[in-house]
Parts: sequence; structure tokens; C-alpha cells
Amino acid sequence: MSTTTTTKPPKPPTHIPPTTTLHPLTTFTGTHPLTLGAQTYIHLRAILSTTHAPLEIGAHCIIGEKAILGLQQNEKEEEKKDGTVLLEDHVIIEPQAVIQAAKIGTGTVVGVGAKIGKGASVGKYCKIGPLCSVAPYDDIPDYTVIYGYNERRRDRSGMEEVRMKAVEQQVEVLRRAEFAARKK
Repeated sequence: MSTTTTTKPPKPPTHIPPTTTLHPLTTFTGTHPLTLGAQTYIHLRAILSTTHAPLEIGAHCIIGEKAILGLQQNEKEEEKKDGTVLLEDHVIIEPQAVIQAAKIGTGTVVGVGAKIGKGASVGKYCKIGPLCSVAPYDDIPDYTVIYGYNERRRDRSGMEEVRMKAVEQQVEVLRRAEFAARKK
């Protein structure tokens, strides 16, 4: 008589502050470190993968439903740089976006279904529109807006502080709604 056991994928070593809100259906995979910042909100069915590289998410970030963050395949040895996928503070990743970037700058918004290629660097206060993509290893300057068929323009409206405050308020509203739903 033989017995078959199934093993679950390994869980990464994590650093999760008590003020971070994780939906119970968030998926963690991998063996590299996962670091989440304070006041960050992770929606249901988001996938945070550290299978091929560490993942760091800053403070006051919002990760949308079914978003996928982390490298999806090994990098070739000659292409390896740092390897860490880093989201700085006040970043919003909308639902079903796929992020493999080396860095997403402070205050950046990545739209629904957008794809940020492996090793790309997106500057501060950028907006990547819905279903737009950034090529692997591309370098997007600060304040860039990508829209439509990957058209680009610069936005220097000077609204950085207002945007960051709005993200903080949005995180707080989500946290309160989650707390109220759990009390029921």
C-alpha cells in the first residue's frame, strides 16, 4: 500500500507590520523574503510571488484584486542585476495588473490589466493606463503617463502631496470597511 502526499508551495519569509491589511485569500509563494510596508492594503486573490526574487512593497500601497507581483521566471545569469522587485511608498496597483519591474516609484498608479516587464524601472508619480505595458528593462522617467496604445506624455501638475494624501485616505477607508465586514 502506497501513500501519496501532496506538498504545498513554500511560503516566503515575511515581514508584515500589524497595520498592514491582507485579505485571507491573498496568495504567497516562494522562498525569497517578502517585506510589506505599514498601512498597506492587499485585496483578495492577489498573488505575491518571491519564487525567483525578493519582493518589497512600501508603506501606504494598495494592491488590487488578482494582481500578480514578483518575477515569474528565472533571469538569465548575464541579465541579473539586483533581482528585487520593489514598490516604493504610495503605489497603487489596480486589479489584474502584472508587475515584474525592478522598481515602481513613489506615487505611481498602475492601471487595470497593465503589465510591467521584468527589470523595468518606473519613476515617481507615473500613471500606467489600463491594459498598457512597459517593456522588460525599460526605464520610464518620473511623471510619465502611458495611455492608449502605449503613448507617452509628461505630467508635472505639482499635485504629488495631494495624491499621496488621497492614497493614505483610500487605504484608511479600505481598512475600516474590512474591519466592519469582519465584525458582522
